[in-house]
Amino acid sequence: MRDREEGRSPELDGVRRRLFPELSPEEGWAQIERALDGAADGERWERIERIARERNLDQELLARLRELHSGS
Repeated sequence: MRDREEGRSPELDGVRRRLFPELSPEEGWAQIERALDGAADGERWERIERIARERNLDQELLARLRELHSGS
């Protein structure tokens, strides 16, 4: 796992548990990491954001994903 893991807040870990309740923490974070890495492409990121809006995901989650994306 990347260095980002140590900086994860309890709130972000809660998001990981809500998104992937059936996966181990390592597998859940790996899914999130892959999604963020794949979102490096602007067009793909726009599609991810559109899906997030359509599914009415928690605004905090969307803001956190944007924050993580802008830091890459």
